[in-house]
Amino acid sequence: MSIDASALPASRRGRPRDTGKDEAILLAAGTLFMERGYEAASVDAVAHAAGVAKATIYARYADKEALFRAVLRHECEAVVTPDSFEVDPDRPVRESLIAVAARFLDLVLGDKAMGMHKVIVAESARAPRMAELFFETAVLSLKSRFAEWLRLETRAGRLAVDDPEGAAWRFMGAVKGEAHMRAAFGLPPVPAETLERHLQACADEFLCVHRPDRQEQ
Repeated sequence: MSIDASALPASRRGRPRDTGKDEAILLAAGTLFMERGYEAASVDAVAHAAGVAKATIYARYADKEALFRAVLRHECEAVVTPDSFEVDPDRPVRESLIAVAARFLDLVLGDKAMGMHKVIVAESARAPRMAELFFETAVLSLKSRFAEWLRLETRAGRLAVDDPEGAAWRFMGAVKGEAHMRAAFGLPPVPAETLERHLQACADEFLCVHRPDRQEQ
């Protein structure tokens, strides 16, 4: 006999997840990790700042490491959304590269990203796990998604990338360029017009090396 789930009490059906609490937890955790560092930011402190019970956090995340990873994913996907790497045959590859570069630069130059970067550098000797998690969850994950996009575009015949992993690293490094170095040192930012030309040049140089017809020249 089948059971109509809608007829069951709410306690048995399972209550809908409170997205407001999700946002409050991630916001509080992100702020505390940035202000105090990974080791000093406790789950108790996050619960207090978010206005939730500690059990509410553990119902969502197995431990502090899982919470930290969730914060990083949340921040990354708020800027570089999953559809950033969708292959669109009707969109010029150059346009896609410039868009990916712009979103990536927005991510790494954001206030939270730069704040986290400074904390990680300051705590690298005392709390190396924070740096490892940041690299694995934010940097490596983003690089892997971009590398997969390069593979798909190569299979579609719109690019010719022999080493997607290496090419992804080189493109991301080139995009960061002067703008990220200035931000890391607290110097005045690169003018918007200069930054736009930089992103276009990064895309053009990448295409010059990885255009499909390069081996026919």
